[in-house]
Amino acid sequence: MTVFKCYMKIIKKNAGMIIMYFVIFAAISVVMLYASKGNGGQNQFTESKLNVAIVDRDKSGISESIAKYLSKLHNAKIVEDNLNVLQEEMYYQKYDIVIQIPAGFSENFLSGKASVAVTQQPGQFNYMYVSSQINDFVNRMIKYNLAGYTMEESFEKVSDVKESKVTLLDINGNGGNMPDFAYLFQFFPYLSIAVLGNSLGIIVCSFRKKEVKNRMSASAVPLRRQSGEAFLAFIVTGVLIWAGFIIMVLVIKGEELSNNANMFYYILNSFTVMVLSLSMAFLTGMLAKKIDTVNMIVTPVSLFMSFLGGVFVPLSILNNTVRKAARFVPVYWYEEINNKLSEYAKIPKNIVKEIWGGIGIQILFTIMFIAVTLAVSRYQRQEK
Repeated sequence: MTVFKCYMKIIKKNAGMIIMYFVIFAAISVVMLYASKGNGGQNQFTESKLNVAIVDRDKSGISESIAKYLSKLHNAKIVEDNLNVLQEEMYYQKYDIVIQIPAGFSENFLSGKASVAVTQQPGQFNYMYVSSQINDFVNRMIKYNLAGYTMEESFEKVSDVKESKVTLLDINGNGGNMPDFAYLFQFFPYLSIAVLGNSLGIIVCSFRKKEVKNRMSASAVPLRRQSGEAFLAFIVTGVLIWAGFIIMVLVIKGEELSNNANMFYYILNSFTVMVLSLSMAFLTGMLAKKIDTVNMIVTPVSLFMSFLGGVFVPLSILNNTVRKAARFVPVYWYEEINNKLSEYAKIPKNIVKEIWGGIGIQILFTIMFIAVTLAVSRYQRQEK
């Protein structure tokens, strides 16, 4: 185990760098947790009220009805027709939107040609929200009026529409919300690939220096055993980093994770992607010609896999073409499993098969990276 001890001594010597990388990327994961917390739950969309000023130049029953209707939905009130004052008040954000009902609005009402002017603060798009509400109100008023109702009766009918009460069925047991600890597991691939790639990739690259490589080639230890002991040292380091991540999750959301029926699958999935990251770190160290180029390889690769695989961008918002391409990225299968686990309080039997299938695909990617690493190593040994 001479090579293993040698690797462990170097890893121990670089422990400060490894810890630094871990702390940085762990902090990023925690920040991303609280930044995205609640974005996928039931409270994602909420109705908001705007400060609306209404300039009524028509002064008719229908224009008053529009003002009454908007006052139920927003903080709306009729103001004096002074555009200079209104522009100043909008500048100081007293009003979000100014609605101008032109003279003759009621005359063109039934023909459907009546329209209002909407002015709002630059860079905002709330006018679309309010305009759609006004158009909906006017269209319904026209229908009731053509059916024989008076303006007052039409307004009562339109305003009397009751809000629909929606109750989400908690079919899967999570109430439609992603558990907080699942967000931490979601960002683990980025942490794992970046930390292990930068720290261990540098160590492998340093062993490929000509003088070190020649000395190891002259050693009595077979090259295959050297590679095996090196990867064993990597496994020990990877397990320590993975264990540190699990401890971090337990410290932050330990009770929530411990009470979750899918805890075993979360831990197994994270362990699998850790081993995958080790194989990628080994390959990176073999491909990098200089220590300085390790970071130049790891950074874009980790970001590319994280974005395409669903670490930073949820898989649910990716279009079909991108998702098909993402299947060739191992992180995608990790995130697929993590998403399925977060959807169910307890995984049903038919989903368990999909989870094991995703873990199997990650293992196949790991075997592929190891095979490529061995091929690169053999090619480099044949170089003069």
